[in-house]
Amino acid sequence: MKSTGIRPFGILGLMAAAFFALTLYGCSKPVHPPEGFRGIKWGAKTSSVPGLHQVAGKGDLQLYEKTGEVLTMGGIKLNRVIYAFYKDQFYMGMAYFSADDFMRMEAVLTERFGKPSEVDNNPNTLIWDSNNVSVLLTPEGLHQTRLVYMYKPIQLEVELKK
Repeated sequence: MKSTGIRPFGILGLMAAAFFALTLYGCSKPVHPPEGFRGIKWGAKTSSVPGLHQVAGKGDLQLYEKTGEVLTMGGIKLNRVIYAFYKDQFYMGMAYFSADDFMRMEAVLTERFGKPSEVDNNPNTLIWDSNNVSVLLTPEGLHQTRLVYMYKPIQLEVELKK
């Protein structure tokens, strides 16, 4: 496996735990669930996404970044964006940005998807959840925030394979 400095498979484990916890809790539904992440539709094949280069991989799970990508979202500067594919199907996007921009990103996501739910009554871990997609906003250490868009049908398949 290639090293990326962000512990990609540890991150995926945390996302899996969040997925199951959130499925059990039943969070509020976004007004308009996203059909993809940063222009990539759920289930897209890697060959359909120009500029991808692999940064990590293990078995059917591959992580990519995009060459030449503009690293902003809702006017917020992103430090890194990772695209996860399982069996060559896009199912998860992760963006990392400064912890100082947590509240600005929360406002952007609330405008897009409606009011979030807190995970475990923690105001620093928020989710916008629908039948097929979850959007999770959570601290990643002291200085960084992680935003994860997850397509549940493929994520469930990933979890069942473990």
